[in-house]
Amino acid sequence: MKNPGRVAIIFCFFAAPLLLSFFTATSIIAIPLVYIYWLLLFISVFTVAVFQIQMFKADKYTFKLLHHQASKKMIIFIASFNEDAGMVARNLLSIKNANRDGEVWLLDDSTDQKIVKELIPICEKLGVRFVHRDSRRGYKAGAINDALALVGEGYEFMAVFDSDQMPNPRFFTGIMGYFSDPKIAVVQIPQTYTSVPTNISHSAFFQQEVFLRKIMRARSGSSAFILGSGFVARISAIRSVGGFFEENVTEDLATSILLQSNGWKIVYVDTSDIWYGRSPETVSAYIKQQGRWSLGGFQSLSLMLSSNLSLSAFFDYFSGWLYWLWVGPVRLFSLITLVLFLDFRLYTILVNPIFFIIFYFPFFIYSMLFYYYTASDGLMSYGIKGFFMHQGAELMLMFTVTSSFFAYVFRRKRPFAVTPKGVAGTYSLGQAMPMILIELLVTSTISLGIIWLRTASQFLLRTAIYINLFFAVYLIPFLIAASVILFTSTYSPKDETILLTKVQPPG
Repeated sequence: MKNPGRVAIIFCFFAAPLLLSFFTATSIIAIPLVYIYWLLLFISVFTVAVFQIQMFKADKYTFKLLHHQASKKMIIFIASFNEDAGMVARNLLSIKNANRDGEVWLLDDSTDQKIVKELIPICEKLGVRFVHRDSRRGYKAGAINDALALVGEGYEFMAVFDSDQMPNPRFFTGIMGYFSDPKIAVVQIPQTYTSVPTNISHSAFFQQEVFLRKIMRARSGSSAFILGSGFVARISAIRSVGGFFEENVTEDLATSILLQSNGWKIVYVDTSDIWYGRSPETVSAYIKQQGRWSLGGFQSLSLMLSSNLSLSAFFDYFSGWLYWLWVGPVRLFSLITLVLFLDFRLYTILVNPIFFIIFYFPFFIYSMLFYYYTASDGLMSYGIKGFFMHQGAELMLMFTVTSSFFAYVFRRKRPFAVTPKGVAGTYSLGQAMPMILIELLVTSTISLGIIWLRTASQFLLRTAIYINLFFAVYLIPFLIAASVILFTSTYSPKDETILLTKVQPPG
């Protein structure tokens, strides 16, 4: 059942730009494009306001590792789907050594029978229980739920890892003390990458830095959410919400909303030396990962509308939802509006450009300076390079996220896309062509805008052209960054020798 208050907030947020569009559009036909313009402004103001509040909270964030032995055993699940058997073997060994008192289960949904046959003897040698499903119902969430149905009452806690992640013993000994609070359902640890071999890996790293070092710190205990792996959960809490939510391709986000709506807390412990994993090494892997994340983000709206989240937590989640809307369709259609004005001289909006400069540009400059100040406070390895690589990688997602949005709107089902790990690859023409076309389009738009500027005589018209040219030129360095990332992210994995040794006995 939908929460009337939440529905009213969402309705007002999207209805206000529509109302403004009726009064400022040059014609009825132009209303959709003008709506995108106003929606972009609403999203900018709202997300910047939420981000500022989060940064104030992040500045007060502290954590400590609470070394405490849990009273009951922990069971560890490793999710796997057609992963390299050697990589899985190495990480199983690491996990087995880290958790010597509990069981380790490999939840394998592989459809490649060759991989299945390779994994069975590896698990037998390491003493890992091999759980294979022929059906991929619910994908990763379904695999965990099916496994939980087999877990006995002797286990109070569960941990989940992906097949490329290796915790050390401190992962378990350093966070269990948090569960002394009976309302804490999950303790989440951020991922530390073992390597960033390509430019797209670096870009993914920088993109995650702001989120992990700032936003998740601010949301700890209130609206922090499960990141899919690298977490410990109270099994009774997961069962109290019916297990992991299987109707969303990002089951972690959806399950977090359900937990917090039922009064449970999720704690984020931002320690960087606990567990390790792999970043996307190729553009294909990155796009596949972000496509799934964005689709899951869009799908979470229905849960937000029916949730009992606190108002601040709801705003945090809604701001995250708006982020995907901005990265995809809003950015794409705002770019189309820019092109229509400068290339085809199509007037869509009746707003005095001087009014726009006075009221929007101070906000624009302030938001950029605040973001850069926040991202360069010494906590992160970000800087100018990180900013451009971050923004360039986001530009590459414009069409992918827009596709996810329309898949969400039209309820088109997509398979659960596992991010490829350790797979060689380079750019393809299909990946490169959208960016090439956008660069050519923006370049021609700037050229035609300058030509128009030389012939325009009215002051307000010239001012409007200058504003649109500014935003077109503003895109250029980020488009260049996107191209550099795209054409230089060639990955060739090194041969890795995996040696299975005996698991070390408890000391």
